[in-house]
Amino acid sequence: MSYHRLSKDNETFMNQISVISIPNSVQEALTDHRWKEAMNEEMRSLQKNSTWEVVELPVGKVPVGCRWVFTIKHKVNDTIERFKARLVAKGYTQTYGIDYMETFEPVAKINTV
Repeated sequence: MSYHRLSKDNETFMNQISVISIPNSVQEALTDHRWKEAMNEEMRSLQKNSTWEVVELPVGKVPVGCRWVFTIKHKVNDTIERFKARLVAKGYTQTYGIDYMETFEPVAKINTV
């Protein structure tokens, strides 16, 4: 791939994002302290906002799993703002009419809006 047609700023940005890789697994993320801290920050946020409560699993029901999604947030000047980790539900495992309407759905934060 050639970057020769990009502006100097965009070329710098492309070089910067190609140096840092976004992990594809939790095991990979846990090897870098920046991703580990991003995961800890997400867990603290979920606990602070009382996002969930522990309840008994009804007989015959299977819980919806979750997975980590990782990304890098950049500032306007293309420098790294922060490493972001998000814990998301595996909604694709739900079955319409069985457990589709009974799962908690995340709420947008005011700073996102």
